[in-house]
Amino acid sequence: MRRITKELLPKFMYTFPFKKCRTLLLYILIYYITFTALAQDDTTKTTKLDTIAYKNSLKGKPLRSLALELYVEKGKDSLKASIIANNIENVYISSERQEEIAGAYVTLAVWEKATGNTDKELSLLTKGIKIARELKNDSILYLGLLRKGNVHFDLTNHELALKSYYEALSIAKKEKNKKREIFVKSNIALVRMQAYDRIGAIELFLEIIEEIKEDPSLVTAQEELEIYLNLCGVYTYLEDFDAAIIYCEKGAAIKVDKRDSIDEVHFLSSFAEIARDKKEYEKSHKLLDEAEEIMKKRVGHESLDLFLKFYRGRTYFDEKKYQLAIDELLEIEKIKNKYDVEILSLQQMYYLLAKSYREFGNRDEAMKYYDIAQEIGNKNDKKRDEINNNLIKKYDLVELKDEVEELQRKSQRTKLIYILGITLLIIIIIGLLIFNKKQQQKNKARFALLMQQLEEKRQKGKLRTEVKQADQKTEAIAASKEASETQPAEIDPKMAEILEKLEEFEAKELFLSKDSTLVEVAKKIQTNTTYLSKVINTHKEKSFTSYITDLRVDYAIERLSHDRKFRSFTIGAIAQEIGFKRSESFSKAFKVKTGLYPSYFIKELEKQLNSES
Repeated sequence: MRRITKELLPKFMYTFPFKKCRTLLLYILIYYITFTALAQDDTTKTTKLDTIAYKNSLKGKPLRSLALELYVEKGKDSLKASIIANNIENVYISSERQEEIAGAYVTLAVWEKATGNTDKELSLLTKGIKIARELKNDSILYLGLLRKGNVHFDLTNHELALKSYYEALSIAKKEKNKKREIFVKSNIALVRMQAYDRIGAIELFLEIIEEIKEDPSLVTAQEELEIYLNLCGVYTYLEDFDAAIIYCEKGAAIKVDKRDSIDEVHFLSSFAEIARDKKEYEKSHKLLDEAEEIMKKRVGHESLDLFLKFYRGRTYFDEKKYQLAIDELLEIEKIKNKYDVEILSLQQMYYLLAKSYREFGNRDEAMKYYDIAQEIGNKNDKKRDEINNNLIKKYDLVELKDEVEELQRKSQRTKLIYILGITLLIIIIIGLLIFNKKQQQKNKARFALLMQQLEEKRQKGKLRTEVKQADQKTEAIAASKEASETQPAEIDPKMAEILEKLEEFEAKELFLSKDSTLVEVAKKIQTNTTYLSKVINTHKEKSFTSYITDLRVDYAIERLSHDRKFRSFTIGAIAQEIGFKRSESFSKAFKVKTGLYPSYFIKELEKQLNSES
């Protein structure tokens, strides 16, 4: 701003008689101040009159209209929203009609959510639900349960969220309201995602998509977009990038009136991960840059920055830029406690940090963060077991029970059908118990057989060692005899050489490397992929993939049986240790080969070892 100097003033002001007009100027100043004060007072009165007028406009309005108006104004005009909430509380909480009281409680919870008063919100919903349940008013009960489930979902109270959602789903099914069914199912799928049951979440989302295909009017474009967005995200997390591309592209193609910027961030981060997997690192960084630019303009979703930093760190790691990866991941470590959010990728973040330090040559830091990742992994596995074994199965059975009860309500024409319904429920429950019992017996038998085979394998290996030490000739005869039992009598020299190198490959446990692809193994034993594949098919009687997988599973069984520390690892950490990219792949391979899940095998091993000691 330019300073006012004498040269900038008009000439008449040099000679104006200021001293003589001092009194006049004082009067003018007093008048101006008084006029301004009066004007401000008038403005205040106008505001008060507007508030009173708005309060008067609400008089006589039914609760439904007020509820809709509150829902609209809560995010636009907090003053209006508070006036509506006060009106509902003053008029309808003291109503003589119980339906209006229940509806008022459930509606006022919306305002408490907007103001961040979670305890008051839950209290109001609990009161409204109690009255609605006594009145058997399904409409209010559904709304209250849905909102209560949302509160518990935000608080990561999985069991309480599922309890509310499944009861709301039961009401929607009873009313044959497919829109409500899909809406609640989507929320249940989100709980499963949050509670580490991502496969269950995928199954539920895919079920919803099939229902939408039959009747597209069941969801809005925005709701459909969010379903595809969730599938895109969960497949990206599982590193199933082929499936992720399909659902990311489908979601990105959906036209909505105004795409939410946070949805855009989720899509961009998923596409960045897909680009990273394809080794298109420059593209991955560019997509993450775009996502970060959007996040700078948004408030209330700062926790997404942590995920973007994780994806950035993972991209740097794949580029072998380990210091940059460490710097990015340590930023997450610094600010993670700033946000009240459960970060599903936290275990992966610490594991990646440990690997980055290992590659950088800092063994102490690597072990420090590996231990943290392992501790979080144990907690994650425990939560996953809870959601799978306690919550999901429990509420799936509740849903089955509800369906049977619905069948009974429809079949009340005769006492016979009523009895059949009850009988059917009992048979199903007994059948499930019997099936579970038999399954336990089968698992115990499989475990015993597996331990027997393991002992036989050890004895056989011990015998071979003794024979080799005692008499090289005897060993040669035994080896020749074994070879005659497992492979053709005549083997050409080249094939024999490959088999010998495969034995060395197995002895050195090189199959534990994640790079044990057909191409890489062929390079190591100096042959081509076609010939190597043929040798394994002929002499190992299995495909190359099955060959590597079986070696890894056998290694895991042997090491778990004698290495207590290894047994304390999470399933994900064990999988990473023996060459699998994902815990799901390891669990599936272990189950196929042994008939048992690795978690069950470890649990039974601990029982057996504890009983022996």
